[in-house]
Amino acid sequence: MGLKRFFTIATIIVLSFAAFLIYKVKDARFDYNFEHFFPLNSDDASFYYEYRDLFEADNEFLIIGLEAAPHLFHPDFIRKTETLCNKLDDIKNIERITSPTNIKEPLISSFGVIEVPVINTAYPENLPSDSARIYQEGIFVGSVFSTDGKALSIFIKHKEQLEKSAADTLLQDVQKALKDSGFENYFLSGKIKSEKVYLEKTKEELILFMSISLILVVVFLWFNFKSLHGIMVPLVVVFLSIVCTIGVMTISGKAMDIMIILMPCILFVVGMSDVVHISSQYHEKLNEGYTQKKALIYSVKEVGLATFFTSATTAVAFITLNLTSIQPIRDFGTFTAVGVSIAFVLSITLLPFVLLHSKKPSYRKIHGQHIWWTNFLKWLFVFIFRHPKKIVAGFMLIFIFAIVGIFQIKINNSVLDDLKDDDPIKQEFSFFDEKFSGVRSFEMQVQLTDNSLNLLSPAIIRQLEKVHTFILNDYDMRVLVSPLTVLMAFNKAIHEGEHAHYRIPESNEELESLTKRFRQFAQNKEVRKVFSKDLKTGRFSGKMRDKGSYKVGKKNEMLNVFIDREINAEQLSFRITGSSDLIDKSNGHLTENILLGISINVLVLLLVIGIMFRSPAMMLLALLPNILPLVLNAGVMGWANIDMKVTISIIFSIAFGIAVDDTLHFLSRLRIELSKGKQLAFALRSTFLSTGKAMIITTLIICAGFASLVFSDFKSTYYVGLMISLTLLIALLADLILLPILIAAYYKRK
Repeated sequence: MGLKRFFTIATIIVLSFAAFLIYKVKDARFDYNFEHFFPLNSDDASFYYEYRDLFEADNEFLIIGLEAAPHLFHPDFIRKTETLCNKLDDIKNIERITSPTNIKEPLISSFGVIEVPVINTAYPENLPSDSARIYQEGIFVGSVFSTDGKALSIFIKHKEQLEKSAADTLLQDVQKALKDSGFENYFLSGKIKSEKVYLEKTKEELILFMSISLILVVVFLWFNFKSLHGIMVPLVVVFLSIVCTIGVMTISGKAMDIMIILMPCILFVVGMSDVVHISSQYHEKLNEGYTQKKALIYSVKEVGLATFFTSATTAVAFITLNLTSIQPIRDFGTFTAVGVSIAFVLSITLLPFVLLHSKKPSYRKIHGQHIWWTNFLKWLFVFIFRHPKKIVAGFMLIFIFAIVGIFQIKINNSVLDDLKDDDPIKQEFSFFDEKFSGVRSFEMQVQLTDNSLNLLSPAIIRQLEKVHTFILNDYDMRVLVSPLTVLMAFNKAIHEGEHAHYRIPESNEELESLTKRFRQFAQNKEVRKVFSKDLKTGRFSGKMRDKGSYKVGKKNEMLNVFIDREINAEQLSFRITGSSDLIDKSNGHLTENILLGISINVLVLLLVIGIMFRSPAMMLLALLPNILPLVLNAGVMGWANIDMKVTISIIFSIAFGIAVDDTLHFLSRLRIELSKGKQLAFALRSTFLSTGKAMIITTLIICAGFASLVFSDFKSTYYVGLMISLTLLIALLADLILLPILIAAYYKRK
């Protein structure tokens, strides 16, 4: 079978399958759910879901913040707020609304339960006295009324696990109610609001990154090939890789999320690397006088195997992301690995087909570029071997600098830190942090370990009181709901609403009397949000400022130490949980996952080098130029105070998977040159001159592609682009400058 016929048949088969995948892209969808970042199959996640079923979800809510005009208790402002709440009551999927205008405190007497409004909107003349009483008692300050007395909040509890369409409709209806009630300026925060904004940003940034990457790549391709043909062929191969990968995702039911947004950019630049290496070798052979057919045969023969190995190692690097317990990162790794494989298949089928059926490039253009690159690489090669000791010393200093920085890295996660200061979402979070108790959830379960008791036993209540007081005073929790607050509110209710009785009785006799009466109301719907039906399990729930997982982790340690010291473990056990806690714990497993993933990547690289050279020493030499950039990356993060978090942790696997490409291409070509019987010096020189150009061009293209991520509104995405670009540049320098010196030193001692 002729070469053209072979590649024609292969291309037809590949394009037929690609056409099917492209057709499926029409069904692609976008989605974003914070709960997908919960750790999979973990005891913590299982515990949280059971806890949520027993009580309620801690993140299925919206909070409206309204700044008062002209002041908080002005009759017109209160009236507008009441109108708004009436409109909100009619919105589908809202379960309850907590607002200053509808909060009622119970009064319990022998005649039954009477609910007294905290603010009686029917008597606006009483608003000044209501204001004084509310801030004097302080029960609702920090939750409903702002601490500075200039704003109020409306808490909306909506149905749990809403589908995206229902959530979007709910959000639109709430925003419409705000506008219709005369509130043009307001703050609105909550899970469905954040998910919608993140999703919209994902779509916008996907288009932005692809556009910037396209422009930068076209510039580099033009600089390299100086022809329309040299630009269009690589772009077609890469775009097909991206579209086909999205088609695979669609077939599998995977939606585009904030992690998958990185995938097209990665495929764009990684796929370009395969094309550029093959194209550069093809043009080099044409410059040497080969026919198109023979030039292509030699290119595929000499570069094809290296390209296969580089694609395999890159794919494995992404597959190792499946070691994490977070589904979006797993999916990102899996589908990016699929995309890398598709890019390789297209590079060795579609690219040769197009080259064979294209007009032979102008010799003048090819030869002119070849002379320029040859002169530059000759100068660089001479420079390297004139100053080997200085170069090695320079890399050693970089290594030491990085090691010191590594010890300064913190594992930390904060929603606010991932957004720029002028981002509307961050401004809304900041508003609730400053004016109220915050929006970060705190959840802790208390469980009886002594079945002869219940949460209303005096001995248990005294211990709960210790924990409640500690959380308020030492944990920096402004607002807390617990079994204690329920009992204190009940004590106040049976004493005609006197605030002096908003406490736990000091004597056990009074306490027993209180709990005896409380049992009659223990199955009340509101009480069941804090007490389980059998009174064996309770809930501590609050909202706090988002200070990041690192500081919260320190507070949790302090709280656990207090509980271990002050609480009888034979009677009670406590466990912190909640959606925020789960995200924090996902970050806590980062170091272990990163090290395990990189270890697997290293083993794969060593295996490939072992197959090529069958030399342990060469395996080690190949490893050093790829480990050094990762160490430097981590060191820079430490020196620059860039916190390690879930979305940033992927930098290391991505960078290593891409960085090894140049090493493998260099060593693969060196093996070919040595197999021709050349001495080491000549083999190194030939390898340097033949692969150096492609290595530089592909690295610049990849760095340009990742550099587009610095335009992201998400700081984690910004850092991914910046740090990977830095890592790959260092990797290029290590492969071009350090690796030849190491190889020469090894063969000299051999």
